[in-house]
Amino acid sequence: MLKINLKPSEWLKIAVLILVFVVGSTAAYQILQPKPRLPIYNPSDLNPAVVDDDLERVGRGHRIGDFDLIDQWGNEADSSLLQGKIYVADFFFTTCPTICIDMGANFQRIQETYKNEDRLNLVSHTVMPEIDTVEVMHAYGERMGAIKGKWHLLTGEKRELYRMARREYFAVMEQGTSFDEHDFIHTENVILVDEKKRIRGFYDGTSDLDIDRLIGDIQILLDRK
Repeated sequence: MLKINLKPSEWLKIAVLILVFVVGSTAAYQILQPKPRLPIYNPSDLNPAVVDDDLERVGRGHRIGDFDLIDQWGNEADSSLLQGKIYVADFFFTTCPTICIDMGANFQRIQETYKNEDRLNLVSHTVMPEIDTVEVMHAYGERMGAIKGKWHLLTGEKRELYRMARREYFAVMEQGTSFDEHDFIHTENVILVDEKKRIRGFYDGTSDLDIDRLIGDIQILLDRK
């Protein structure tokens, strides 16, 4: 068996060289690894049942358009509210006794995770504005611990709210499939939108695993900037 006699200083040099090689190789691997990317969703990428017929062939360029609503503080809310923001959107109503409870708890969790991140907002649209007035939405926000300027609760004209759900966020099935009034107001869909108002993900707002995925996807968008 070959015996190698080296001085302690020579062994130290070898150890340092090995360490430099390992650290360098690891760093190079990390640098060369492609950064995770999220898809950009357009109407043609989605189930036609959630897309109005005139939008089904739109394969690029979809952005969340302007809107005319009111927040829980009674302030007019339009697209400037979310200018340059990454945000998470859902549709709910304050008296919902079922899935909206889980969705609200998960929005609390997202808010807590990113409460110090100014680039991230949350937006909850009521689908029962006849009940969810500004006063009701404000009281709900207080119960949920919604941070002013972070979690926006929006009410307004029912036609406008439904238009947003159907033609901007694609959050609900159309009539003639499995859609009815009951299904609509119980949609569990949560939508991730980037700072350019592009849809980057859809999630089940009642699923802890899906919210874990959403939180990870938010971080991907934040880390790009």
